Amino acid sequence: MGLVVRQSFKNLIIIYAGIAIGYINAVILYPLILNEAQIGLIRLLLNVSLMFSTFAALGTVNISAKFFPYFNNFQKRHNGFLFFLIALGMIGFSILTLLLIIFNNFISSIYISKAPLLVDYYYYFIPFTFVFLFFNIFQSYIILNKLPVAPNLIKEVLIRILTITALLVYFINWINFNGLVKIIVLIYIISLVVLMIYVNQKKLLFLKPTFRVFRSKYFKEITVYGGFALLGGASGILISNIDGVMLSGYKGLGAFGVYTIAFLIATVVEIPKRSLSQSVVPLITEYNKNNNFKLLNELYKKTSITQLIMGSLIFMGIWCNINNIFHLIPHGNIYMEGKWVVFYIGLGKLFDLATGCNYEILSTSKYYKYDLTFMIMLGVIAVLTNMIFIPLYGITGAALASAISVFLFNLFRYIFIFIKMKLQPFTSKTLLELLGIGVALFINYLLPVQANFIFDIVLRSVIILIFFVSFTLIFKVSKDFNSVFNMLIKKIKLSLIK
Repeated sequence: MGLVVRQSFKNLIIIYAGIAIGYINAVILYPLILNEAQIGLIRLLLNVSLMFSTFAALGTVNISAKFFPYFNNFQKRHNGFLFFLIALGMIGFSILTLLLIIFNNFISSIYISKAPLLVDYYYYFIPFTFVFLFFNIFQSYIILNKLPVAPNLIKEVLIRILTITALLVYFINWINFNGLVKIIVLIYIISLVVLMIYVNQKKLLFLKPTFRVFRSKYFKEITVYGGFALLGGASGILISNIDGVMLSGYKGLGAFGVYTIAFLIATVVEIPKRSLSQSVVPLITEYNKNNNFKLLNELYKKTSITQLIMGSLIFMGIWCNINNIFHLIPHGNIYMEGKWVVFYIGLGKLFDLATGCNYEILSTSKYYKYDLTFMIMLGVIAVLTNMIFIPLYGITGAALASAISVFLFNLFRYIFIFIKMKLQPFTSKTLLELLGIGVALFINYLLPVQANFIFDIVLRSVIILIFFVSFTLIFKVSKDFNSVFNMLIKKIKLSLIK
């Protein structure tokens, strides 16, 4: 677990830096510079393009995670595995582009009344989809080569810094809104180019055409797995994004703009999973390949408790300061409508963290086909719950529908893995940590509201942080958490001595 902890820690630093920059970007500059409809448009273009890229990928990201170990040979240029992934991606992208052109009028008719601005930018889905598709392919490839840090640095930091620059250029009227959208497209293209340059510098950019993968004994299995991964991945991304897609259709881009700001605040909770999962994928793939369930079970439990600790700390920091956070947002009175969006989305993310690396375990195991069944079922549930709750409760209804989908999604996976593989992520330490969360929230409830909201943020955050971290350390809820904390204390002591 040592390598995993080190890489996860580096990823965590990068992602937190990205979140800090992203907060300035999405929660300060977006509401300050753009109106709700413009925010809704940009986020919808990005979210739906990400969804389209998952369809176009034809299961390549999942294929790389499961089958790379069978072709991993640096001297043989990984047997043309990267060329195979790119070729598959190009086929998928070509099909998707053709479908977007064919169904232009149909899709536009859905949004013309409530979100007419989206119709004007319809074809921007194509370049965004291309970039997301191939960035994900190269990212999964480089992560499997045990180099997860650089892709995160590009995605979490570089893109956000460039986006801030673009927003400021728009703010001083050097470009119009149309120009801003074009620059954002260019920023994502630059990010893909930078990632490819990095892969080349690591001497891993093996693009020479070769058909070894196509001729290998695993090809039939790859195609079957890829088909299931495509349907499963598409269902998963549909569950994640259907709320925004349907909300825009029901309530318009302005409502989605408000929802977006609240959603972005809540998604900070999932940072630990994003940093840790990338580091454990190679290990999980190897353990599943060798049927090493003992180590797999240990990893399952460690990821669960580590993610729960870190996610809980973030969730409490957000929810205990939720009113103060909206005071920090320009035009916060408009976006305060999204308060309960933050709660429901954050709670859903927290449960996702608590169930550990269940997706990675199931998707790289021999039971991967069953995950598709869960995803299709929950895709239907996500659509139905959004159809029910959005008309009733607006943006809060969309968040509630999303939280229900995430909860059921992870619950079904948890039960299946427990029954079929005899693995489960929870221990007595999980209950102990939940007790700590409850006590911390109760302490927050007892704290009086301060007149100065900045002072109130500082006071609440410090008290909750000291209590929760002390509780976790004293009761030794996670050995890895204690280990990282002690390592940080030693480094601080050494720096003070010097």
